This record gives sequence, structure tokens and C-alpha cells, in this order.
Amino acid sequence: MRKTLLFLPLALLLVAVAFLVVQLKNPDSVSPSEDWRGKPFPEFSLPHLTDPHATLTKNSLPKEPFILNVWASWCTWCIKEFPILLELQKQGVQIVGLTYSDRPDNALEALQKWGDPFVFSIDDYQRGFLIQTLKVSSAPSSYLIDKKGVIRYQQKGYNPDFAKDFLPKLEELRKE
Repeated sequence: MRKTLLFLPLALLLVAVAFLVVQLKNPDSVSPSEDWRGKPFPEFSLPHLTDPHATLTKNSLPKEPFILNVWASWCTWCIKEFPILLELQKQGVQIVGLTYSDRPDNALEALQKWGDPFVFSIDDYQRGFLIQTLKVSSAPSSYLIDKKGVIRYQQKGYNPDFAKDFLPKLEELRKE
């Protein structure tokens, strides 16, 4: 009986590690405080990344279903995701970028290097307003937004099946 009790802490630790690994492997795992599904995209007024004299607002967003992608030039997972985004762009998918803790010069350099899949990119470096409002805790993160501006799906982290996950949902929204 005593020998069994000695292994109890190890068993509890293994259960906890297994739970955390399962949560990390799920690209749709979003904490309740970060869950924006079913909520309207927040109002904002932030600079356009490629034209810092222009201001973007919620009214600047596409009037059809689109993807908002949170990215950064220093994010290795974002670099892996860019080819997927570029392919989606070729298929006519509207994608809006949102920089995540990224200096505008670095973000612009990254777009020149990797290609620019975005209709436009929102520069949130100075204020971090949208990042804080949406409670984004990592990049990449993506949101599927309907034509009324309501967030219908969100994904946290890199997903190699990004296109397979988003395209059917996007097509459904286009039919609404």
C-alpha cells in the first residue's frame, strides 16, 4: 500500500502533463476570456501599415465574409502560415492583417520578403488596442468574420490545415 502511494504524485503529474498537451495540440482551444465567437468585431481607429497617414476603422473592413489574421515578422509560425494565406488570396479570399507587437518597418520588410496576402494590414504597434481588446495572446491567430462584422470562428496558433478548416466555413457565410 505504501509503495503505491509513492507513485501517486508521479501519476498525477503525468495526468496533468497529458491534459496540457491535449489542450496545446487543439488549434481551436481558446480560453473563455479570448472567445469572440458570436460577438461583433470591436470598433477601432488605427493606422494602415503601408500608408501610415491613412486611418483604418471598422468601416474599412470588407463588406463580405473575410479572415482577419494576426501576425508578426518575428513569428516563425506566421512565416509557415504565409504560403497558405497567399494561396487563399489567389482563390479570392479576402484577408485582413493585424500586426502583433511588431514594429512597422519590420512588418513591411516581412511583407516584401514573404509576399503580401492581405487586402490591407492594420498597424497596432503603437497602441496595441485591438490586440488587447481581442485578448490575443499569441500569433498567429485568425478570425472568420461575416458580412455583418460578427466573428463566427476563431483559431489560435498555427494550423497546417488552415485552408481546409476555414474555406468550408467561409463558403457557408458567403451563402447567408
